[in-house]
Amino acid sequence: MKSVLRYILPVTLLMVIFTSCSNKGPKEASLIPKTASAVIVLDPGAMQDKLTSGGISMDTLFSRVFRNDSTDVEDKKKVEDFRNNAGIDWKKQLFFFFSQKGNLKEESITVMNVMGSLSDATKFESWLKAQKEFASKTITKEKSYSYLLAENNTALSWTDKNVMVTIYNHTQMAGNLPYDTVKMEFKIPEKKNVEADLKKEVNTYYTQEKEASMADVSAFTNMFKDKADGYVFSSSNTSLGALSMLPLSLPKLEELMKDNYTTATLSFEAGKIVAKSATYTNPVVSNILKQYAGPTVNLSMIERYPSDKINGLMMASFNPEIFGGFLKQLEVEGLINGRLEQAGISLQDLYKSLKGDIAVVVSDLGLSQPEPQQKNDEADMMMKKPLGKMIFNAPVGDKASFTKLMDKVADLGYIRKDGNTYKSGELMRLFGIYMLADDKNLVIASDSLTYTQYMANNSRAVINNDVLSRFKGKSTVLYFDIANTLTGFIGNNTSGDYNKSMQTAKETFKDIIGTSDNFNGKSVESVLEIRMQNEKQNSLVTLTSLLTDIAVDMRIAAKKQKEMEEKMFPGGIPAIIRTN
Repeated sequence: MKSVLRYILPVTLLMVIFTSCSNKGPKEASLIPKTASAVIVLDPGAMQDKLTSGGISMDTLFSRVFRNDSTDVEDKKKVEDFRNNAGIDWKKQLFFFFSQKGNLKEESITVMNVMGSLSDATKFESWLKAQKEFASKTITKEKSYSYLLAENNTALSWTDKNVMVTIYNHTQMAGNLPYDTVKMEFKIPEKKNVEADLKKEVNTYYTQEKEASMADVSAFTNMFKDKADGYVFSSSNTSLGALSMLPLSLPKLEELMKDNYTTATLSFEAGKIVAKSATYTNPVVSNILKQYAGPTVNLSMIERYPSDKINGLMMASFNPEIFGGFLKQLEVEGLINGRLEQAGISLQDLYKSLKGDIAVVVSDLGLSQPEPQQKNDEADMMMKKPLGKMIFNAPVGDKASFTKLMDKVADLGYIRKDGNTYKSGELMRLFGIYMLADDKNLVIASDSLTYTQYMANNSRAVINNDVLSRFKGKSTVLYFDIANTLTGFIGNNTSGDYNKSMQTAKETFKDIIGTSDNFNGKSVESVLEIRMQNEKQNSLVTLTSLLTDIAVDMRIAAKKQKEMEEKMFPGGIPAIIRTN
């Protein structure tokens, strides 16, 4: 089964970015359970013109991935056979969906599914029977579908229109293992036979009512109204099972966590990849977000950063009292306040101590050169250590509350009070953390010089004006300079199994810009944009070159590992090593 999947997965990814389909709402939603924690839908039809206009064909992709040695020729034949003879309709959407099940105190169950469309179910069955991995397996015919149980808790199921691969992973939690007091050891139970559970899971997909499927979730079906190359859906409902793990029962917590959904669309445009998302909250959470609406980011906190080599930054602005809103909803505010009052502080002191603005900036990342006397390898100049600069700044809100809180932290020995300021304690200094707080700012820096230059406000960070303009009026922002960061770490290095991929990535990506708005009464909307070095070429065409380089590097690395194993174990790897 593993060997077949090794060929199925690469060709699936290649075909999904090449073939075509319409952009109508998916009928397959009725086969996806409402309990799925995440669903990813790839729409190859929206990508076809973008690739063909860039001169990319399937033959071009395969020629990049597969070389001319005997192993590659054999692998290519198997992939081509699956591509052309398995009865798969490569003109339709592909669905990937995942579910978490089980009582987490006792067991963890993860179910992964890949679903596509069939152009010819009879042809698919013929291809299936021709594979040696499945030749001895029995195909079972149910009323509305057929299925085959493969190895490794995997099932293949299909109708005349769709085909699905289901992988059912079961793990027994260590905390629930019985303990043998005589032998003084835990009793490891036999591995559970999940065949019956796997059959039941697959049967659910084909027999469930609409109300139990994603077809009944408007947040899921509505996202297909926007034309895009891909779609992502996630739900908070799966996390409800983890509530049983909490040491304290909070009945109101389920009201906060259930029925919160996030949807996102993915589009490949000229010179950039754009992901637009919306988070839809339940009525309880929505009311809290409305009541404690937050401000927008304060750009002056990053504009004075002392460097022209910024690698990344993050800013957020919020109303600190929103935490109190959630605690009130959970009906635990009084309990927590009672505990804090014993220490001489209150929840209000925590909320009011900081203003609600946060800025983190990282710059000058790279690898330092070791001292000559430390060099062990003249070719590599030995191992290099990472270096960089950083600032974390959180402006103070209510001075009295902040002072009361910091005094308590100083009493515990984590920080030192020096007059009207607070500085790093011994533990923080051991980890190289420089901190200084006064009645205006709480600042953590990589070093004292960076702190001094930042607080002097005599420098100006080099940040693209286009980036800054996008940050205005947003509640949360993110920036990451991919190209310069990769340059700092890999430099001119030409060694390593994945060096070609890293070099291609540096030449492919420029940066990432992310922004998020405040709650608009319906949802929280966000935009994430990955910009490419080539601003004119469609990003899918540009990205394909990187993906094929990665595929080549992975194949080369796998061959090296296989050759090493054959040298070490000419007769094959012993079973005890392979299983451990």
